[in-house]
Amino acid sequence: MKKASNVLIGVTGGVAAYKILELLRLLVKKGFKVKVVLTRSAEKFVTPFSFLSLGAEEVFTDDMQFSVINGSSIHLYLSKWADVALVAPATADFIAKARAGIADNLLLTTLLAFPKTVLFAPAMNENMLIKPITQNNIEALKSIGWKVIEPEEGYLANLEVGKGRLKEPEDIFEDILVALYPKPLKGKRVLVTCGATKEFIDPVRFITNGSSGKMGIALAKVARRLGAEVTLIYGDIREKLPNVMKKIRVTTTEDMFEAVKGEVENNDILIMAAAPADYMPKEFSREKLPKKDNLILELQSTVDILKGIKDIKGDRCFVGFALQTEYLIENAKKKLEEKDLDFIVANMPENIASDNGKIVLIDNSGNTFEYEGNKEDVAEFILSKIIGG
Repeated sequence: MKKASNVLIGVTGGVAAYKILELLRLLVKKGFKVKVVLTRSAEKFVTPFSFLSLGAEEVFTDDMQFSVINGSSIHLYLSKWADVALVAPATADFIAKARAGIADNLLLTTLLAFPKTVLFAPAMNENMLIKPITQNNIEALKSIGWKVIEPEEGYLANLEVGKGRLKEPEDIFEDILVALYPKPLKGKRVLVTCGATKEFIDPVRFITNGSSGKMGIALAKVARRLGAEVTLIYGDIREKLPNVMKKIRVTTTEDMFEAVKGEVENNDILIMAAAPADYMPKEFSREKLPKKDNLILELQSTVDILKGIKDIKGDRCFVGFALQTEYLIENAKKKLEEKDLDFIVANMPENIASDNGKIVLIDNSGNTFEYEGNKEDVAEFILSKIIGG
């Protein structure tokens, strides 16, 4: 779904400059074209060769500021070439100069001429970050449309713990994708569930379903990239949580049902990608059960979340998942009809915990669409069909 593909990275003179090498690797792996501008201070921490060896198309330094490419000054050439510009790490000095409109190096001059989205990721000592003058400078840049990638709390360069640590490369990478994707879901709210729920036998043993949460997290990420405000309700997962509007942690299937019921009316689209446990022990033991050669458990069904919210569906789009080991399409269609869904994703056990998946998407007219790819591509495919109606 993304159309833009040219990323300009400006690196300034902070210790965290080395992290941008990993960011470059992520961008190149995704297929983006990347050019890099290093300030003179940045060259004390990283070299042009480091970026070139990891796939940057070109690296520019202040020594090249007055050169000409294709009949244009470098700063004008770069300002036309890029679809998005990122400054990372953005030091206090750079932020202050950018706010004042100073253009005494190649990066500042390029950004002054750049007409599209600028992201900047501050990184500095906490005392520098929280100074009113630095905060005023950051707010001034935000007021002209620059987007800040907020620094994290963690170990800083002096080994003290505080706020000012550069966001991790994978998080910055995600913010770049958000900036580049078209926004067909702008103004929409999307509720996604993911992961497995647990039904406890005793304080340490439980019944669950196999799930890594990867598919639901991919759907949440892509929905955010496409402009939606995303709420994620998650159970047991093995993946890093995405940066979405709201996150709700649940444990049992009943917990997930109550969370979905409480949120669904505030959303336009519900995607039930979770794997809630289907059964729960009829009785819970408050003490850990002793190990025996044989243990007989009496089980009962858990609440069916989608059936339980059918009556409040209204004109919302509901999407379910059906994991089957046989009669894949037939069983998925039956579930789609019973639960009044708009779409259902017919899924297979081999997709669990895998980075890739092969699915069949079925709409409420009975049309089937097969797709295979990595889970983010699968998520894009599913959302494209939802958007297309």
